[in-house]
Amino acid sequence: MNRLFDYSGIITKVKAMKSHFISRDDFEKIANLESISDFITYLKNHEGYHNTFKDIDEHHLHRGQIESVFINALYLDYSSIYSFANMEQRDSLDLIFFRYEVNVLKNCIQLVYNKDSNKYDLATFHTFFQNHSKINVNALAASQNMEEYVNNLKGTEYYSLFNHLENKDNVTSFDYEMQLDIYYFKKMWKLKDKKLKGDNLKSFTHRLGSEIDILNIMWLYRSKRFFNIHSNDSYSYVIPIHYKLRKEQLMKLVEASTIEEFITILNATYYKNISATLMDGTMEIYFQKIMMDIAENNAAHYSSSMAPVYAYLFEKQLEIKRLTTAVECIRYKLDPEDTLRYVLQ
Repeated sequence: MNRLFDYSGIITKVKAMKSHFISRDDFEKIANLESISDFITYLKNHEGYHNTFKDIDEHHLHRGQIESVFINALYLDYSSIYSFANMEQRDSLDLIFFRYEVNVLKNCIQLVYNKDSNKYDLATFHTFFQNHSKINVNALAASQNMEEYVNNLKGTEYYSLFNHLENKDNVTSFDYEMQLDIYYFKKMWKLKDKKLKGDNLKSFTHRLGSEIDILNIMWLYRSKRFFNIHSNDSYSYVIPIHYKLRKEQLMKLVEASTIEEFITILNATYYKNISATLMDGTMEIYFQKIMMDIAENNAAHYSSSMAPVYAYLFEKQLEIKRLTTAVECIRYKLDPEDTLRYVLQ
């Protein structure tokens, strides 16, 4: 009963916020819009995004800026929940913030590689971010090359993360981003046991462990099918953590010499049901559905915990992805039926 009382307030808040999600009916209307400015106007009048877009001129906003605004909508929801949370709940939310921090770092890497002169704008989330992070977002986003980017990380835990890439030929943004992701998962796997307990620990472990296993499987499959990466090189890109995929199974997948052998090994694991989606190219979509199912099941099973909050933030993230897809469909003048199919797949 005490646990139910402790979490009733924050869960009630999240339920109220969830009522502001974009509905299927909204997406059907969005699919029939003719221009990006019409799309922004629609969101200005939607309760879930009114505050995010109210001060933005819909006639002078390009694609990259729209995506930044969407991401800020997620971050603002997070900061609103964080402000409402008690100290124990904030311990759980701190783990989510670390994911967001890594995502910001990855976005800044993209700015460097794409030679994008646009300032990375965290909007009204900037103050919250600066109070919880040591990274200088403006300096990172303004970096002219990756050497400058790394130098701008001095004084943070990320500074020494890319040392082994300095003497490597043909380093891509993927190499840098992959190191950030591996670091994130390794740190979270250890930190969760120190920060969380009870149902919070159980739900977080199940979600994170499943994500790690599936991401490893997806990466290894792609490396063998599309990039012909040698097994020895594959090890440097594998997240060195195993959950329901046992260590020996993971190693066998790394060492598999053919796609046929890889699938045979995978079919003997807990994750045998994803084999078909790997081979037919729908794994990215299926992955999102798996993670959403896990989030929803955790929210139902661990209802007096932070699991419903995790589920809300993940669903918000998926909604933003759908809205970003809608922008692309409107931009390329797709038929409403096709737009809706791509957005809701």
